[in-house]
Amino acid sequence: MNEAEAIEYLQRSDQYRVIRRLKAPERYWPGAPQTPRIGIVIDTEATGLDTEKDKIIELGFVAFEYDAGSGCIYNILHTYDAFEDPGEPLSDIVKQITGITDDMVKGQHLDEDTANTWLEKADLIIAHNAAFDRQMLERRLPVASKANWACTFNGIAWMDEDISSLKLDYIAYKLGFFFDGHRAVNDAQATLHILTRTLPNSGSLTMAALLAGAREKSRRFFAFRAPFEKKDDLKARGYRWLPDFSYQGKKGVWSMAVSEADIEAEEKWLTDSVYAGKTPQFIYKEITAADRFSNREFQPD
Repeated sequence: MNEAEAIEYLQRSDQYRVIRRLKAPERYWPGAPQTPRIGIVIDTEATGLDTEKDKIIELGFVAFEYDAGSGCIYNILHTYDAFEDPGEPLSDIVKQITGITDDMVKGQHLDEDTANTWLEKADLIIAHNAAFDRQMLERRLPVASKANWACTFNGIAWMDEDISSLKLDYIAYKLGFFFDGHRAVNDAQATLHILTRTLPNSGSLTMAALLAGAREKSRRFFAFRAPFEKKDDLKARGYRWLPDFSYQGKKGVWSMAVSEADIEAEEKWLTDSVYAGKTPQFIYKEITAADRFSNREFQPD
């Protein structure tokens, strides 16, 4: 029995599931897109998780052509991967998670010209946890702030697809493949491959679902002077405390972003449940893909 016959045999049974190692192709969809756009899937490895202080030690991305209408992905245009010396020793936990050593990054630098060229071309930049990657990249390569961004971590309703973990390797497993993770370009290639797969319950192309979400407007609420006794209600609702946020001399605020469809309900909840008879003291900011996941999302207009 050869490999193909063995796979077919196992797949006929409900006792086994066969998943394949990712081999990144040069093209996904044949022909040419009707409405061509350039996308970049990007991933950064860093010295830590603090987007204001930590430094990028590896940048990987895959630039590709896609159709804005269907979400079909066509040619792979460019693949990039490079280390950067942070000027300080890597922590043991970073070495353990990424497999990157001090010797690997010593004396290394990103090719800013190449990276900036592709970032400027991009109609959309995609990351798995864009709230981290966007802020890290905008500090290092400010041209990244000019693009629209989308997030495969938060931008797809994975739970509705019976995918219960948002870890990249688990999503890949559920969609039928595996890869060597925690290296920037490998994670970028895996994220791109996920975007070419069909979602198991809705039947939608993953990239089409991501684009639909990215195009929606959202509204970020900032609830000032919320009564202290309402903090547990706010936490349960999904609000987070932003201690450094400042507005009209008041520092610290509870904040949450909601979709356009939920704006009216959220205003009513704040008015009735949080401020409850008092004059509501909240402001908001309209959010699009141009600012979503950036520090700008958390700054008042």
